Amino acid sequence: MRSLQTLRLLLAVWIAIGAATLTGCWGAKDQAASSADSTEYRKMMDEQKQQQERLEAATSSTPELTAEEHERKGDLDAQTRNYPLASLHYDKALKVNPTHNPVRLKLAQVFLQQGLLDQALMHFQELRTRGPESAPVHEGLGQVYLIQGKHMEAEASLTKAITLNPSSWQAHNLLGLLYDQQKRHAEAIASYHTALSHRLREPNVLNNLGLAYALSGNYDAAIDTYEQAVAAGSQSPKLYNNLGIAYVQRRRYADALNTFKKAMDEPRAYNNLGVALLGVNHAKKAVVCFEKAIELNPQYYEKASENLRIARQAIPNTPSGGVASQTPDSGSCP
Repeated sequence: MRSLQTLRLLLAVWIAIGAATLTGCWGAKDQAASSADSTEYRKMMDEQKQQQERLEAATSSTPELTAEEHERKGDLDAQTRNYPLASLHYDKALKVNPTHNPVRLKLAQVFLQQGLLDQALMHFQELRTRGPESAPVHEGLGQVYLIQGKHMEAEASLTKAITLNPSSWQAHNLLGLLYDQQKRHAEAIASYHTALSHRLREPNVLNNLGLAYALSGNYDAAIDTYEQAVAAGSQSPKLYNNLGIAYVQRRRYADALNTFKKAMDEPRAYNNLGVALLGVNHAKKAVVCFEKAIELNPQYYEKASENLRIARQAIPNTPSGGVASQTPDSGSCP
């Protein structure tokens, strides 16, 4: 079914676990397997190393702190999302006391938060050896494996985490993400509902649940779930984008446009609406939306004009450079 394929393509950032990535959890960055992403990952690693060296140099002249003082400073830095400095303090605390597992867990988690998967995995694996019955450790391992695409290892770790701590909504949410990646949408929906039973109205889980409904073709349930996430206070652009696409699936085009506008500027909103309309085989409507995007912002011409060319090609007997016939259907972009 073309519309569902297009929906999956439009939502690829979620499927790949984007900054959404893992929504509702530690939020580690996606490390995809493409050469471009591998280059970007190496660049990030080099920048991280350089930042660590600068931080080391900046703190080398200050009086040496105790392990407890480093841990407290690391906690403060983690709270303000200064993860490089937090990891530096946790690392120094571990050098003083290498057997202090709670600090090692915090270090693994801030590495995961930064998308530094190799470092995070090393510490999680060591923690598993030291304490095999720790739910947070298995949850962390599950998230790393999930990002790496190691589905068997991820499922085993997340299932173990849930066995040890059935009330962990994060682990249930991660397991739902795994099931969705495997197109096991019914199981994903069940996992998200379990997560919500432990964390009522959590917007990130609601967004994931809505997407699972959408991917299984239940757009009415998807819309209702996305709207619950908005009502819970979420203003995530990804959520608005997902909701807009679901509105298009139910032919609520004006609602879709207004929702896209909450996530981006008006020209891009018209462009996104055009892309979504293409996904449900309304090429003539899409043409008008792409033309509107170009009209509102000529500087946006390159992206929208390429989409416009594709939309025109999708209309029977319409040349790629020609003008689409102005039928009632083609002129109805909100």
